[in-house]
Amino acid sequence: MKIAFFVFFALFSVAAIGSTNAEFEEFKVQSESTKTSQERQVLLKKADDLLNSNVMTQSQTAYVLHRAGLVCIREGCFEQTITYLGKLETLLESFDSLEYSGKLNLSRGNMAITRGNHFEAIPYLIAAANFFEQAELHTLSSHANRFLAHAYQQLNKYSDAVIALDASLEAAIKAENVQLEMAVARQKSAIYTSLDLIEKSLEIQLQQLQKIPYLPKKSQEFWMNDTLWGLAESYAALDEYAKSFDYFKKVYDMDKRLNGKQDQAVTLRRMGEQKVALKQFDEAAEYFEFSLGILNELNVPLAILDTKTNISEMYLRQGKLQLAQDTLETIVEQLDITKNVNAYARASYLLIDTYLQGELFERAHRQLLLIESLKDKDMAKYYGFLAQALQGKGDLKGAFEAQNQMHLAYKNKMKEQGSLKTLVLASESEYVAGQFELKQAKAEQALLKAEQALTRYIGFSIVAVLLFIILFVLVFTRQRRARLEQEAKHLNQALELKKQLLADVSHELRTPLAVLKLHLEALEHNLVSDPQSTYKVLNQRLDNLNLLISDIYELAQADTGTFNLNLESHDASELFDDLAGQIEDVLCDHDLHLEVKKSSLDMVLLEVDAARLHQVVANLSRNSIHYTDKPGEVCFALSETEEAVILSFSDSSPGVSDQDLPHLFERLFRCDKSRSRDLGGSGLGLSICEKVVEAHGGEISASHSELGGLKIAITLPKVL
Repeated sequence: MKIAFFVFFALFSVAAIGSTNAEFEEFKVQSESTKTSQERQVLLKKADDLLNSNVMTQSQTAYVLHRAGLVCIREGCFEQTITYLGKLETLLESFDSLEYSGKLNLSRGNMAITRGNHFEAIPYLIAAANFFEQAELHTLSSHANRFLAHAYQQLNKYSDAVIALDASLEAAIKAENVQLEMAVARQKSAIYTSLDLIEKSLEIQLQQLQKIPYLPKKSQEFWMNDTLWGLAESYAALDEYAKSFDYFKKVYDMDKRLNGKQDQAVTLRRMGEQKVALKQFDEAAEYFEFSLGILNELNVPLAILDTKTNISEMYLRQGKLQLAQDTLETIVEQLDITKNVNAYARASYLLIDTYLQGELFERAHRQLLLIESLKDKDMAKYYGFLAQALQGKGDLKGAFEAQNQMHLAYKNKMKEQGSLKTLVLASESEYVAGQFELKQAKAEQALLKAEQALTRYIGFSIVAVLLFIILFVLVFTRQRRARLEQEAKHLNQALELKKQLLADVSHELRTPLAVLKLHLEALEHNLVSDPQSTYKVLNQRLDNLNLLISDIYELAQADTGTFNLNLESHDASELFDDLAGQIEDVLCDHDLHLEVKKSSLDMVLLEVDAARLHQVVANLSRNSIHYTDKPGEVCFALSETEEAVILSFSDSSPGVSDQDLPHLFERLFRCDKSRSRDLGGSGLGLSICEKVVEAHGGEISASHSELGGLKIAITLPKVL
């Protein structure tokens, strides 16, 4: 009886093991071909059944646990992932396997990246790469280093990212895996985009497109999707947001076919970002809500907070400060500053910007103190915000110091980026050399099978279109860069002029103030014999100072676009008579004879601000009073052309030199600086005249007059 029992048990065990092996092989095949969410759920059920059978080998159990963990990461069920990987870790205590030790760490690093915990992912990925290198599993080693590079890149550690990518490329070449090499190149393209090396990024995408037709058919759609994503990112970096959105839309359509839910959520968020950049806020809000719906379904907390941060940034750009503030304060409370460095820094800077715009300077300062440990990520931004917060609190000294720190940080950042770009370009040179050697080694494999001819034809057609697009973008990029360099040159020149203007204005204000102070001290200590005369001098100096400040204010209005004109239609002849009458008595009082010359005008109308033109003529007459020898001559003339009216104002000697003539309309320019200051001139009168005339759509010019002095001609357009 016992013998029969043992025979039955042995036969049953053999049958059970045979059945389990068949089920395991079926699971293995399905796990490598599963695409839809429904198929993945069925696969997880089979995994649980196999694990509960307790008849698999340790190697089979490790395989099932690892694959089940990957499926859960894909589906976003992270608690189940933790359970499966925990069981795999327990199994590895008795099952010594470099391969599955590496896969355990790679899966945990992958899950951390998926959940946005890039800092947490790094040690797992380093360990995974080491295990795979020891086991000489080159394909897996390349994957681990590529994931590691992604984590470093998200933390802005570009040097470490490049080193990891070099290791990944070396492993991919050893594995003779072209698609892995393409994946490494794609990540390098992303780094180039981050460092504003758009041309290098596009060159890599061009190389990728040339390889796509030669890939297996089932891989072509994935790599086409990846290349479209790269093009979308490149257009976004070029501020071509409409084109960027169009490419992200194509990526999203392919994501839906590939059934990657989290990929869809990320793409929807990027589409929303482009709509925000285009100020199409209603559409942006819809895309963000679609993204949030998917992420809430998947339960990916950090990705949810990241999308909410995008929504807060949209509120900020719309001027909805309270909504932005409430949302960002909630986000910051939920983030861990030590683990979620990028997300915490981004949300904090947006919150600080919100506080500053709402003039909540104390709150902004407190939040800046909270993220002081993160300032190295963007010191220029940190100190720029700190300067604004301290200035708002009234701490001008601290604000000035922060401003200096900001300029220093910006300078260092430019230098660091230059070094990073050099490192990246050097790495790219090594990559190109490796590609050349690989092509040499595989020259005999250049011919493709006949059945691939149709696929190749279709692929080349797609490539031709995309090549044209990329070549167009390359040309556009070069032209845009040249234009930006020219604009930067003009901006630097403008900044230098502003600095010089501030220095000149400071000097001009300091001189009359010093004179006033001396006269006041003389009065205070009874050092003057004629106080009334001194008071008269003081009043004159104050009038001069008031004139200078008024002139500076007028020019500031012109520079900021607040220079308003009250335009009305006037008869040109009558307006000229008013202008001449305004200055005649003033000139006569200063021993200057006025001659008026007026052509006969037949109902010519001008649309002008009469008060501003009176100001211009008053400035010109004041210049003649100050700088014309007495007795002298002044000629005020009116003439016309087919489309314009010309007012000319000429005076007698002395005039100005040919050297000084082109500079008369420059601010604070004087032919004889010491003499001009004594006469009360600010050096801004002609600059103001120029701004007023240009605001009317006219022109003003200076030349030598027939009377031996200076002639100013003003051209104003007629009302046609």
